[in-house]
This record gives sequence, C-alpha cells and structure tokens, in this order.
Amino acid sequence: MKLDRRKFLQGMGVMVPSLLPWQSLKAQHGFIEQLAKEGSFFMDFKKLPDRVWIAPSFWAVPMEDWRVKNGGLQFIGSERQSNLNVLEYQLEAGKGDFFISSEMGLKAAESKFQVGFTLGIQDQTDPGNTQAACYFGKGLFVGVSADGKLILGQQEKSISTDVFSSFKLQLTAEDHGGRTTLKLELVQDKSVVESLVGEVNHGISGLVAITCKGKEESPSVSWNNLHLGGTKVVYMPEESFGPILWTMYTLSDDKLKLTAQLPPIGKNDAQEVRFSIKSGKRWKEIQVNEVDKGAYTARFEVSDWRFGHDVPFKVEYKLDGKLYPYKGIVRKEPVSENLVLGGLTCQHASGYPYRPLTENLKKTNPDLLYFSGDQIYESNGGYPIKRAPVEASILSYLGKWYMFGWAFGEVMKDRPTICTPDDHDVFQGNLWGEGGLQVSIEKWESVMDAHGGFVQSVPMINVVNQTQTSHLPDPVKASPLKAGFTTWFTQLKYGRVSFAIVSDRIFKSGPEMLDIENTGRIDHIKDFYPSSELNPEGLNLVGEEQLEFLQNWVEDWQGVDMKVLLSQTLFANVCTYHGPKKDYLQGDLDSGGWPKRQRDQVLRVIRKASAFHVNGDQHIPFLLQYSLDADRDAGWTFCTPAISTGYPRWCQPDTLNLPFSDRPSHHLPNTGIYRDVFGNRNYIYATGNPVDKLPKEPNRYKMAQAKASGFGLITFDQVHRTIKMEAIRFLADLDNPSEKNTFPGWPLTISQLDNDGRKPMGYLPKIQFKKANEVIKIYHEPSGELIQALRVRGNEFIPAVYEGGTYRLEIGEADPVILKGIKITTNAADEIKV
Repeated sequence: MKLDRRKFLQGMGVMVPSLLPWQSLKAQHGFIEQLAKEGSFFMDFKKLPDRVWIAPSFWAVPMEDWRVKNGGLQFIGSERQSNLNVLEYQLEAGKGDFFISSEMGLKAAESKFQVGFTLGIQDQTDPGNTQAACYFGKGLFVGVSADGKLILGQQEKSISTDVFSSFKLQLTAEDHGGRTTLKLELVQDKSVVESLVGEVNHGISGLVAITCKGKEESPSVSWNNLHLGGTKVVYMPEESFGPILWTMYTLSDDKLKLTAQLPPIGKNDAQEVRFSIKSGKRWKEIQVNEVDKGAYTARFEVSDWRFGHDVPFKVEYKLDGKLYPYKGIVRKEPVSENLVLGGLTCQHASGYPYRPLTENLKKTNPDLLYFSGDQIYESNGGYPIKRAPVEASILSYLGKWYMFGWAFGEVMKDRPTICTPDDHDVFQGNLWGEGGLQVSIEKWESVMDAHGGFVQSVPMINVVNQTQTSHLPDPVKASPLKAGFTTWFTQLKYGRVSFAIVSDRIFKSGPEMLDIENTGRIDHIKDFYPSSELNPEGLNLVGEEQLEFLQNWVEDWQGVDMKVLLSQTLFANVCTYHGPKKDYLQGDLDSGGWPKRQRDQVLRVIRKASAFHVNGDQHIPFLLQYSLDADRDAGWTFCTPAISTGYPRWCQPDTLNLPFSDRPSHHLPNTGIYRDVFGNRNYIYATGNPVDKLPKEPNRYKMAQAKASGFGLITFDQVHRTIKMEAIRFLADLDNPSEKNTFPGWPLTISQLDNDGRKPMGYLPKIQFKKANEVIKIYHEPSGELIQALRVRGNEFIPAVYEGGTYRLEIGEADPVILKGIKITTNAADEIKV
C-alpha cells in the first residue's frame, strides 16, 4: 500500500512544492510533523510500556541491545553497528521524496560513537527480502557522532555538542531516479542548529533504521519518537514480525501440543494467549494460557484430537490495545497415505534467510518436519553471544532463535514439527553432556571446548529446551537431570509411523575420559590408535535411561506400521577433512561413531524393529548402512544436508588410499565399506561433498550451494513398507526436474526390512494370519531376549532367526496369541495358522 503524499496534501488544500527538501525549514518542520501524524509512520515511544522487544513494526539487531524504558527508546549495546529496522514502512524504488526524523538525547563524549539513520538498507544476495536486509543489508548512514560531527554518508561537519541533551535529527530527500539529493538537519527548539546537504549517484530504496555505530561502549542515548513519510514510503503490513512470532505443534496418539513463541514482552503487557479452532464458519475458543516469563512461550494441550480433516487454528495476543491473531492449520493426519518427512539441520546464518530452500520446502509440501539441531549458531545475526549474566544469556539465545522462526514459521504453522536442540543451540561448539553435568566456563575453555558438561546456566538451558521442545509429546523422564536440566527424549506417533526422539549429546561422555596422548584438540584424532584404546568400558552415547526407553520402544507397535529413530548426529565417523583449511582427521569424537560400545548397543536394539535412522549435524549428506558383527548387518541411516553450512567437511576416503569393499553399482567415488578409527565398518552408499576448493563467493546462496547445503525428504510408504530418500540441493530448481537438483546417489528406496541386515541361521515355520498386518514379536526362549518385533505386511510371514534353540512368538496386540517352543525348520512347507 503506497502512501501518496501529494493526494493527501491536495485533500488538505496544501500546495505541493516541486522539491520538498529545500522548503523553508520552519515551514517544513511543522508540515513534516503533521504529515507523519496523519498519513505516514509515527511511533511515540513514550506511549509504550517498558520491554526489550519494541513493537511489530520493528526488528532490532541485536535484539537484546534495544529496549523501551522509562518512556523512551534506549540502546545499551556496543556492537560495531546495531540497527532498529522499520519493517512495515519501506522505501520503494523509483522517483519520489521521503523524510525521516526523531527526537533524541545523546551524552557528549570523546567517543566516535555515532547515532542516526541508515537509509535504503538492502542485501546484495537477496535484494527484496526484509529478513536478509535486517541482517546483511547495507545502506546510507546519516547522523551525528558523540564527539561533535554531523554525518551524511561520506561528508562530515563539525558541530557543537551543547545541543546533544535534547535535539531532533531530521532528514529530507528527493530521489530523481539516478541520483538522490539529501538534506540533514539538527534541530533544537524548532530552530535549525546545523545542516548538511549532499547527493548520492543512485536511488535509495529498501529499509530504514535507527542506527548506532561504534565498537566501544556507547554513551547514553535515547529516542522519544520516530517519523517517516513521503511518496517513496510504502506500507507493507505483511512484513511485520510479532507479537506472535510463530507456532510449532505435534499431534501424537490423538493429543495436540502447540507452542506459541512470543518476543520478550514487558511486565505490564498482557500475559495471556488465547487458542481457538475453527468449526464451520465460527471460531471456538479452546484454552487461554499464560506466557512463560523466561522463554516467552504459551503452551496448549488438547486431548482426544480426532478430526478427519484439516482444522484451522489461531492464537491471539492483545498488545498495546490491539488484538493480534496468528493463524495456521492442524493437518489431517495421513493415516492411509504416504508420510513425507522433511529433514533439516544446521542453520548457519551465512545462508540466511535460506529463501531458495524454504521456497523449495513449501513446494515439496512435507507432512512433517524434523529440525535435528543447531537451529542457531553463536555467530548468527553477525554479533557474538552473551554468556552471562543469566538474563542476558537467555535474551542473547532468544535473539538468534527468533531468526529460525522468522525463516521457517510460514512452513511450520501448517504441519507438525519435531525440533531438537544440539550443541550450538546451547552455546557450545561440541556438547558432551555427561548426563546433565554442569561445568565452569574456565574448565570448559581449558580444553578447547572438549570438556564434559553444560557450560551455560540451568535456567538458560531449560529455556532452550522449552522453546524448542515443549510442543513435543511428554518426555519419558519427567524429573530433571543432575544439575536441574530438563530432558525431552520421547516418542511421537504420527501417520502410523513411530518416531523415537532422542539426544545423543545430553548423556554423552567427554573426550577427557580417554587416556591417550593427542596433540591439539583432544576430540580430534589425527593418528591411528587401536580401537580398544578409544573404546574403554563405561562410556555413554545415549545413556542408560534413553537406552532403556529404546528397548521398550521397539516392542510398542500400538497404532503404527514402521519405526524411525531421530537423533542429532550420525552413528558413524565418515568425514575425512574438516574446516576451511580442509584439515585431515583420522577421527572425530564429536561424531556418533564414538563411544562405540553404546553406539553398538543402540544399533542392536533398533535393528530388532527394523527401525530407520534420520539425523543431521555432519554438514554433508550421507546414505549409509551400519555394521555390527558382519558387514551391513544393521540398519540404514540418512544424514540430511545442512540447511546452510558454516564449518565445511568432506568425505573423501579415496584420496587417502583407504581400503574399501562392496562399492555400490553406481560406482560413485568415496562409496563402499570403510572402517573408521573407532572400529566401525560403514557402508557409504552416497555422500554429497562440497566443491573441492571453496570459492570466494559474495552471493550467500551460491556459497551455500557450493558448501553442499540443502534438505532431505523421506517418504514412508505405509502400504508397501518402503522408505524413499531424497537430498535436495540448496538452489534446486524443482519446477524443472533435473539430476542437478539432487546430490549424487539420491534418490534411493529401500524396504522397511532392509533395516535389519542380519544373515539368518535358519527360519521358523511360515506364520499364516487370519487378520492382515498383525504385530509379531519373537523371543529367544533360553535367554528371553527379543529377537524381532514388527507389524508384518499381509497375511503371512516367515520369521528369520540367528541362533539355535527354541522361540516364543507373540502374535497380535491387545490379547496376543502366544506360541512356545518353536524351532528352526528345514521344511519350507511348514506352516502355523493363527
């Protein structure tokens, strides 16, 4: 919606001058104030309550460095440049005029700290994108410096600092198409104190922002209001962000859990959020819940959710007297159709806001999303994290977390989302959680980010868990861990697929548990070691509680046909080169290939249910089959591509002359069975490496493509019990199908039963079922061990077994038929009817 200044003025009976900026200043001052109040953007900060987040019309970077306090806008940061971006009102391209002004106060100082406006903020990679402009955009700065200068682009003029206690900074501009004339004025008591006139040889379009510049600690600065108007100003309400930032929900066992994410609202703001669903043409309010004061989330639970159709929902929040609705859809559960999972991981801001990828994700229309970790990185936003005090660390996390929701909120609002935090989400490059141990920052830093334990505070970690996982089904472990950290490992049943959602970081042992001499980082293995030295007894990967959960999970087939394990990282060490210098590593203790003993235990357990494994973290995609006692005798896994790769890795064992066997029929390099330093034999079916030599590419999206960024798609066919895996490149053109859209070796389709690669010793008699698709559980009678549990496809099944002895079979669910003393048969015609 364009704000037409000339039409507005004609309606008021005001003569429209041909060149607004060069009017008499006194007349111009009153005219601008009137125009701003009547027809353009006008924000009076005195009318806002105290809060960190300003309003839906703004987005601050860093978020936590700006706030409304005591009737004014304040800045408390010290970054090189910080912007309070105006979202809803932007400058369009083309000829026209605009003005911007604000009343402010600044403490004079010898500091070169600068305050003013940035005009025409645009990102070079994605020029029309508001999110990209907020974090990567550049524009023309105009303002003042604390040591007494008036600044207009490259021009400076010395001024007296006597007026800094209270003054107005005002800019008027005329865009002539190929050039723009500007006039910057410093006003006090409605009189011009100083002015500066300039010209730039280009038009000005994009965002405008209040800006603070200066690496040193800023002197006291505050603003009372902001005015923006003119013929170039376009009203774009769709670009606002908040107060409901986004929602995430899951549906499992007919229970809906939904979390609405809000920004840091104030104590005097409303503290309730309303949740409603649409029935016919009417909205029905279901719940009203309070906003959590630490995580700024509102959570809703609805049991007995049994709708056979899509259900529109809305969450509503009242801010500053206005009701803001946020709408989405709870999808009909795909119980009789294919279930398509979108697998996403690792969101480094170097590719933010990932527009080509998010557009492709919408086109593929997955039924369910899985964000497996690293929804933030410490450097995201272009500014460092704040580790302390606790409140500052929480706000620092939230500012970066909100980038995730801004990028993917439109996709998440209309489908269930599984989201699990990983190491960077809790401000650690690597996380060895040691079962919830707390470690001091000094101890943690002493071994270069490789010490066991959480370094951030319990309140901060629990905010991370709440924002990312509170919409998941209830956790298996309700009580907190050692230091008070909450847990979130759980099971989700959706679309007749059961997902075990676990953490391979919270319980993992730290590298200092190894008694080896290693130069440099102790988690980076650069030499060959006997696998026994790297795998002493007593080390954890998922911990005993999660292992017990998985043992119970493989036997629970109520309402599901297939099983899938979701974790943060791959249970293998397959990357050979790490980092921008492409350094060779023999082994990485951060990988899920270590510790091997419990890694093997987990694979033995999930193999019993023919469970497929989905994960991320490695920054390049993999299709891989695990091995335990023999090559390829365990299940398959898909490590999905990074959304946007920061730290690059490569899997190029062929360049190192590493021995391999069983190369797939496609004969792609770096595929086949390789042994890693921990003793794991991994069958690499496909991998998607970055380009060999990373280019110096200014376009972030092209760089993301070069670094092997993208996302995964997994289609679970419940009828035929197959799993199709696709790896979509960051810049894929899905409107024009091509092999270039995917990584080499994809797609691949496997059978559900391919996730149990054991070679049978023999077979039990064929089981004939009266009822199709029964659940069968097979136990070795002498040991009582579960051998296999699954829902068969069809009316017959031949159980495979792997050692001699007798077996007990449980067939059915509510009231199972139990068969005892069943032995291997050598007669292929033997049958048992049940």
